Amino acid sequence: MLTRRQNEVLSFLVAHIEAHGFAPSYDEIAQALNMGSKSGVHHILRQLDERGHIRRLPGRARAIEIIRRPMAHRGAE
Repeated sequence: MLTRRQNEVLSFLVAHIEAHGFAPSYDEIAQALNMGSKSGVHHILRQLDERGHIRRLPGRARAIEIIRRPMAHRGAE
């Protein structure tokens, strides 16, 4: 089960990737979700990665792959 904030970040990632074809930057995530810092974004992305919702590719900018979509975006699975 994800927290409300984790679900918001995951939903934003899905929407951004669908709209643009690539993942948003940490700054874009922080701005879109009114988060105070990029370290908060990093913390949530790490949690989503640990829980198997996303996969981050080390050493590459914007390299986030969605593994499991949030409840609001399910249906195509």
